[in-house]
Amino acid sequence: MAARKIVKRMTKKEFLKKVTHGALSADRVLAKLVEELQRYEQKYGMRSEIFYALIVGTPAEDHPDFLQWAICYRSYFRTVQAKFPVKELAAYAV
Repeated sequence: MAARKIVKRMTKKEFLKKVTHGALSADRVLAKLVEELQRYEQKYGMRSEIFYALIVGTPAEDHPDFLQWAICYRSYFRTVQAKFPVKELAAYAV
């Protein structure tokens, strides 16, 4: 029988405090957001990009789980954009 890994989840308040005080690097923030997105994706059997495109602006967006998923996805997207500005990525465009 495999031992279950116990993961201590930090609250959003703790997370924001650590980010704003520089205790978490952008890479660590992205890793935490990816973990949370993967939990939602496994739970609902849908990629976050598809979920976000389908849910935003609909009444279903008010469901607490879906609202948190949407917020997490937006946070992930903004963090990636901040870490990799469009001007830097333009060199890789085809």
